[in-house]
Amino acid sequence: MRIIAGLCKGKNLKSLKGMNTRPTSDRVKEAVFSVLTNKIVDQKVLDLFGGTGNIGLEALSRGCSSVVFVEKNIKAMQIIKENVADCGFAEKVSYFNLDAFKAVSVLKENKQSFNLIYLDPPYNLEILDSLLETLVKSNILEPLAIIVVESSKNTQIAEKIENLEKVKENIYGDTKITYYQLL
Repeated sequence: MRIIAGLCKGKNLKSLKGMNTRPTSDRVKEAVFSVLTNKIVDQKVLDLFGGTGNIGLEALSRGCSSVVFVEKNIKAMQIIKENVADCGFAEKVSYFNLDAFKAVSVLKENKQSFNLIYLDPPYNLEILDSLLETLVKSNILEPLAIIVVESSKNTQIAEKIENLEKVKENIYGDTKITYYQLL
C-alpha cells in the first residue's frame, strides 16, 4: 500500500497485520481520486474509519488543507499516527480515537466542518444509512460537501437523505464506491 500521487508519491504505508483492517486498494483509490481531482485542493477532509490513514494521507499528498482521522481501534490509530509522521503531515492532522457516531457528535460540538468525508466502515456493519443521516443532521458539512462511501458491491444505500443526494456509483470487483453531494 502506497501513496499514488502528489507530494508523497510512492511512499509506502504501514498497515496492521491480520484482517482487522481492509485498506482501500490502489485501483479503487486511484479511481476515487480521479473523480475528486478538482475537488481536493485546499479542502477539509474527514476520514471516518481511518484504518491505516491511506485515504486521508492520499488527500494530503494531493493538496487538501487538513484531515481529521477517526478510528476506534487503538492499534490502527497508532499505525495512522506513524504513517502521518512518516509523510510529514503532523501539523495538518487531528485524531479521534472514537466510534464514528461519537466522533461526529464531538466534531459538531467543536463546530468543525468538512468539504469531503470518506466513509469506509467494515463491510459487515449495516450503519451507512443511519451514519449518513447523522452526518446531514450534524451541521458538519460545508455547502456542496461531498461524501464518498466505500462498501461491499452488494450493500444497498439510500438514494437521498434530506438534502444529501447520490450523484454517482461505481463498482470495482467486490467494492462499491458511492458519491453523495449536499445540495
